[in-house]
Amino acid sequence: MKPRISRDGFAGSTIRRFWSGERGAAMAIIALALPAMMGAGALAVDVGHMYVAKSVMQTAMDAGARAGAAVLAEGGTQADAEAEARSFIDQNISGVPYLAGAVSTVSFPAATSIQVDISHPLDLFFASFVGLDTATIAAGAGAEVAAIRSIEPGNLVPFGIYCNNDGGCGGQLSVDQTFTDMLRHCGNVFGAGGSSCNYSPDTPSDSEIFLTGLSFNNNNSNGELKDEVENGYSGTAEIGQIVGALTGTRQGWQSSMRSRLNAGNNEMTFPVIAPTSANDGTVQIIDFVQVRIDDFQAGSASRQDEFDFQIIPRAVSSTDFTTGSEGLDINSILGVRLSS
Repeated sequence: MKPRISRDGFAGSTIRRFWSGERGAAMAIIALALPAMMGAGALAVDVGHMYVAKSVMQTAMDAGARAGAAVLAEGGTQADAEAEARSFIDQNISGVPYLAGAVSTVSFPAATSIQVDISHPLDLFFASFVGLDTATIAAGAGAEVAAIRSIEPGNLVPFGIYCNNDGGCGGQLSVDQTFTDMLRHCGNVFGAGGSSCNYSPDTPSDSEIFLTGLSFNNNNSNGELKDEVENGYSGTAEIGQIVGALTGTRQGWQSSMRSRLNAGNNEMTFPVIAPTSANDGTVQIIDFVQVRIDDFQAGSASRQDEFDFQIIPRAVSSTDFTTGSEGLDINSILGVRLSS
């Protein structure tokens, strides 16, 4: 009697043995690779943790450097700048458990710059399985003060400072400088057409430093002048900009100045100006100064306006800084920029 052969026959038996072998091999490969896969996953968790910690620390460093430099821009001491920098750093890392105990360092590479740094051993979650319990994370930032080349809307008033000498205002103006009874002359001294000033004399003396009214839009509008004195120029002004020197005596704005000062808003920005070669009453902005008005005596048809003020330091938020030969290095209005 012949032996029975299954319906699957030889081929079916071979296929079953083949797939059984493949599954066994795959399971073996997975078993061998699993520790490495788990290690890679664990490493990814720790790397992510390190990245987040680094980001938090860098944000704290940037904030601290900017805050410290802002104090320097306002004329503060290095001790004050360090205290402000540490305060901002602490505000950013306090309450973050894995950065508890982190200590920053503060240094001053120059009189107008600050450097802050921090490093901290960060506890790891899974890397300890391969012998790494901690990783030291470091971050740092530097910031410096720099003269700006443009003034944002709201603080600039339409009175330009001019120094009536061949050298202009270069080397003539400085922070903490005080002026008493500075006169406002009319714009005709720059060749502007139109009505002359009623008061006499309307021509400044040699080497005199004086103020003159400006029209940023060059339209000679009395209403615009009054509004910009009280509320500030609504546009952006920049070094190199050409503006018009106002003609005529211009008395209507004085009530706006009184309103501004009575409200306690006695700090404002003045452009520093130089005449253009056009001899048409236009002038060019060559720098800016922040001033504090201490006294204002309104003039009349026969008497010029008089100002008592001091040039003061001011820190502003800006991304537009002077380059090359721009500005007069008065450094009254300074912005803060990250340097590293």
